[in-house]
Amino acid sequence: MARHIAAIHVLKGKLGLSDDDYRALLVGLTGQRSAKACTEAQQRQVRDHLQRLAQKLGLAASRPLRPETETSAMERKVWALWHQLHQVGLISNHSAPALNAYVYRQVGVSALRFATPAQLDTLIESLKSWAKRGQERLPQ
Repeated sequence: MARHIAAIHVLKGKLGLSDDDYRALLVGLTGQRSAKACTEAQQRQVRDHLQRLAQKLGLAASRPLRPETETSAMERKVWALWHQLHQVGLISNHSAPALNAYVYRQVGVSALRFATPAQLDTLIESLKSWAKRGQERLPQ
């Protein structure tokens, strides 16, 4: 988490944001006035937003915003359950946009990567329940 905060402050300096502008941006993106008060997903969201701004202004080199190695174990569990539901025929579209649409309907965030640990737990339990209901309907 400290890694996100450090990157946020480096980008804030590169962009030349005043403290008031920085706080307004934080409130607009996360509802928090401090990066320390944000969840890890919110910190990542702020970091990615500032990175995109720096890239647009030519102040930072382009780079992938989120390497695959940063996915949490809970996010990987959601993906595994999602693919399992596809393999047994309970869902027809197992793409990332389809999963993100499901995430939005279930927990109200636009993408899996923005889900908090509590929201990820809700998703995992709902997918497990879906799989259980699906197995009950399949002929033995």
